[in-house]
Amino acid sequence: MKMDDRFDAMLAQMAQQHGGVEPLLESFFGFLHRKTDFYVVSSDPVRHKMGFLPGQAQQKVLNAFQKYPMKNLSGSAEGAAKTTTTTRTTPATKTENARIRGAPAAKREPQLTEDGKQVPVGNGGVAANYTWTQTLEDVSIQMELAQATRAKDLNCRIEATKLRVTLKSDPTKPLLEGELPEKIRADESIWSLESNQTLNISLEKIKPTWWASALKGGPEIDTSQVDSRRNIQDYDEATQGAIRKAVYDQRQQQVTGVPLTPEEQMLQEAKDLPGSPFLPSTQDK
Repeated sequence: MKMDDRFDAMLAQMAQQHGGVEPLLESFFGFLHRKTDFYVVSSDPVRHKMGFLPGQAQQKVLNAFQKYPMKNLSGSAEGAAKTTTTTRTTPATKTENARIRGAPAAKREPQLTEDGKQVPVGNGGVAANYTWTQTLEDVSIQMELAQATRAKDLNCRIEATKLRVTLKSDPTKPLLEGELPEKIRADESIWSLESNQTLNISLEKIKPTWWASALKGGPEIDTSQVDSRRNIQDYDEATQGAIRKAVYDQRQQQVTGVPLTPEEQMLQEAKDLPGSPFLPSTQDK
């Protein structure tokens, strides 16, 4: 098994800056959570062109881990590798092979509201040739390319107010082009190519607002139906600690009957404020 060492220097530097492997893994999976659909659970990811079946993402992580043998202290993997579970890979079907060669993925049909706007999925929607999701801080665009392509053959130009993607061999015909609804931080926005097939673009917002579309003139979502709850991990460490302490104290009060402390009272009042992570999702109603 040949191990890819192209990114060793970069990853080693990242691990050093994080102070160890565990913080590095937390940052990596945090990136997947914020910038990709890796944590999106879908009952039909092929039709939705987004997310994974229940348990599928976890299995991918396990499969990646099991690609490499365990090592004992002497540096030999013999013996330790015997305890590794074998994962059987089934041959790809003709349909899957066609998709790998560049056949377009099945188009996801969005649900529409009475006024013709899309019901948001991942707080985003679907256009003719891409899907997108968003948080208050960023927008993620995913586009399946018509054929297998190398990253060095793409020209992805991200500017403060517009976006343009072309093949370097044919710059006159954009694969994706348009003006953005709001200004972004272009220097903090990135793009990547997954499996030579899926283009991922992450745009950093300047203003924490919900976009109705990823590009001006594109299909709009009903922004009144976005899930405005914030994950506790989105807060800084001090705020996370305060929230956890207040929740713990409140549970203790419910058990013991001791009156609420000032912090608990503040939490109780904050629960009903707009943007509170404790509010139910509008999609759950």
